[in-house]
Amino acid sequence: MAEPVPSRRVRDSGVCAGSGRRCIRYHLQAAISLLAVALLVGCSYRALAAEPLPIPDRARALAVPQTAHPPQIDGLLTDDAWKTAAIATDFWISEQQRRPTEQTEVLVTTDQRALYFAFRVYDRLPGQIEALQTRNDAGLGLDDQVVVELDPYLSHREISSYGVNAMGTRTDAIAGGRARQQSWKGEWRAAAKRTPYGWSAEIAIPFSILNFEPGTTSFGVNFLRYHNRTSEWSRWADVTVQNLPEKMGRLIGLRTAGNANPRPWTFLPYAIAGRNVPDKRGETRSSLLTGGADIRYEPTQNLTGVLSLNPDFSQVENAITDINFNYTEKFRADNRPFFQEGAAYFGKTPAYFYSNRIPGFDYGAKLFSRSAGYQLGALATRAPGQRTDAVLRLEREFDPTRSIAGMFVGSDRPGARGLNGIVSGKGREPSGLTYGFDGSLTRAQGYAGDGSFIQGAAGWQRDFWSTGLSANRYSADYAPVNALLASDLPGTRGIAAYSSYYRDLGDGPLRELTGSVVWHGRETGDGRLQRNYLYAGGSVELRREVKVSLSGTGGQYRAGVPFAAGAPESSRWSAVINRDLYWTLGLDLNTRNSRYAYGTAVSSGRVGGSDYRYGYAYAWVRPTPTTVLNLSAEQIRQFERNNQYVATWGWDVTPSQGLYVRYIRSTENQYRLAYRFQITEWIDFFAVVDRQVDHDTQVSAKVLMTLP
Repeated sequence: MAEPVPSRRVRDSGVCAGSGRRCIRYHLQAAISLLAVALLVGCSYRALAAEPLPIPDRARALAVPQTAHPPQIDGLLTDDAWKTAAIATDFWISEQQRRPTEQTEVLVTTDQRALYFAFRVYDRLPGQIEALQTRNDAGLGLDDQVVVELDPYLSHREISSYGVNAMGTRTDAIAGGRARQQSWKGEWRAAAKRTPYGWSAEIAIPFSILNFEPGTTSFGVNFLRYHNRTSEWSRWADVTVQNLPEKMGRLIGLRTAGNANPRPWTFLPYAIAGRNVPDKRGETRSSLLTGGADIRYEPTQNLTGVLSLNPDFSQVENAITDINFNYTEKFRADNRPFFQEGAAYFGKTPAYFYSNRIPGFDYGAKLFSRSAGYQLGALATRAPGQRTDAVLRLEREFDPTRSIAGMFVGSDRPGARGLNGIVSGKGREPSGLTYGFDGSLTRAQGYAGDGSFIQGAAGWQRDFWSTGLSANRYSADYAPVNALLASDLPGTRGIAAYSSYYRDLGDGPLRELTGSVVWHGRETGDGRLQRNYLYAGGSVELRREVKVSLSGTGGQYRAGVPFAAGAPESSRWSAVINRDLYWTLGLDLNTRNSRYAYGTAVSSGRVGGSDYRYGYAYAWVRPTPTTVLNLSAEQIRQFERNNQYVATWGWDVTPSQGLYVRYIRSTENQYRLAYRFQITEWIDFFAVVDRQVDHDTQVSAKVLMTLP
């Protein structure tokens, strides 16, 4: 967004006027004062008396017996295999440090092919059990559900979850990042049945779809249950209020030798036909008939390779961003399957790699692996116009809480080349001390981009609060290729401090309390103020499912301006300092309801040198168990008035068929109508109609096959 015209001009003689040293000293004093207050508040807090922990050392392990006759996955716990299974009981609510209202029992057994889990889910009011979701892989919302969390690497980082609701509907979240295509993830089974004591469920997870070190005999594990009637999440292993993954339990005595994937190759060819569909160059084709394939190769359980030939992203739905004011570019999620697969192996910060920067490509390949404490990710793509992009990342994990990583991101296109090298590390000590560092160098040909970035951070994390401080410096010509970096950061140095509080109270009129304070101070390379911002906010959720939030943001901000290469530092920044100050009030109702909820938020003040008014409202409702309607509306009044309305409606016609509609009314009205049909386990059909004002209607049909 272009720099707004301010309503008034101010001189630089603000709170941070003068030399750079005086400015930094002011920043440090403010940050230290903020952290001191946070530490006093945190240290003075005494938690209410909690019930005795189920096991004092919080360490749990199950020796998993072998069964010669695997159970039939039908939700009925009548198979002989369950009579000799290991038993997990005594669940715990970590956030509230107490036992749940209703207890849960888990049975575990195994054979040479899979892990088997059975749940006895007790509920004294079985008539109030809630289970609405009918489509697999669509999320279970606030349904009554049970979840198995697995950490096959015992890295305390790659934790996958497999959940089932009281109706038998499945959902999962695979560690490392996986596309939603069932053929990529691998098939696992689950079933559930209502019983006089509540309900029961069975889950079977084949070793062939899991990633683990060859020969391992132990997996990290935890079992979770969500109880809709009481809004309680309970766990078998107490991971503490801080949700520390190293506190998970273990499955021991496993026999994984010889459980390599029997079919390491998977082919996903596709064919697509369309009208007025854009190609990879962004040019709209009046008619399109093409095809391609994705090939997955998994020779061992800890090594995966993916090759994508002429991929089609025309049916991938774009993420929607709000219309609220922002000084710099906003983040958008990338829904393209190629980049979702193994995404965690390429880092989690878009400031180093933002896959949206890579356009549709002709072919691409990626590889990701984990072995002996090392994590490796590599990818390369070749796009039209002789453009090549590549990423390589290697991380060394010393223990569950300490690691160091190196990364390279490069791009070669006609007339320009760029390379970014990154080193980063992070850690967390048993005392609660957290720390991290980042360093990056950029090199460029064809444009000014030889720069550097360095950052250090330290903090403190306890059960209900955390606090921290970070400092960084960006050189003026720092230009990370294929990254999402705010345009106002190069050529600045600054400090940020934060303190936050969270408490799930459980019982009583108050359910949840949150609060945070964040301060940012930055200055330009020649010592002038660039930003001096303070944010303070919090929320209160009542037991009656009403949540009220209030926050305030204010400070001074100097925008960057376009400049010529080699220009002096003073020409890189506006002569104007905007004095921003605004507040936001939010109200959410039915916060823990699985059938409908609604809410609103309003902001008012002054931002960017202009009066600022922003409003947002939303509502969603599930009229039937198979239909969901979501509505949202936004309005911003700043410089001019803008509105955006979004409506989505989904209908799961059957578990294998669905109809989806999305309508967006904004500067350009558009809608999408999509239909999916899983014809067989190995064949999927998709049809999409996209319509945008003043554009031809786009129609496409796609058939995707899986050939193992």
